[in-house]
Amino acid sequence: MSASGLIPLGFMRPGESGVLAEIRGLRHRDHDGTGAGQAGPKITYKRGHLHHSDRGHRLVHRLNHMGLIPGERVIVMRNNAPGPVIVAVKDTRLCLGRGVANKVMVRPGAGGESSPSRVES
Repeated sequence: MSASGLIPLGFMRPGESGVLAEIRGLRHRDHDGTGAGQAGPKITYKRGHLHHSDRGHRLVHRLNHMGLIPGERVIVMRNNAPGPVIVAVKDTRLCLGRGVANKVMVRPGAGGESSPSRVES
């Protein structure tokens, strides 16, 4: 568990619940380079690797439309490696891929503990 008490949804066991805290998106990596050894005026270059121009905003919007909203209580129904993670949100069951589930950060045990009606194994 991290210092802030958040863990990825993909690391939770079946039957565990928590409150969704945030959805972490993609980040840009910047590499700074300068034009050394050039004649004439000094030219500064900036190099960067753009992985996705939306920085994960599409993922955040898609999950929000499916009901995964920060502050919402989630219950892990099934988490069998290497398969998908099945979670219960309100009256809905969602199947998330492992990569997406690891970007969804949850504060475990918060939001009132109650056991799910049925946990699949």
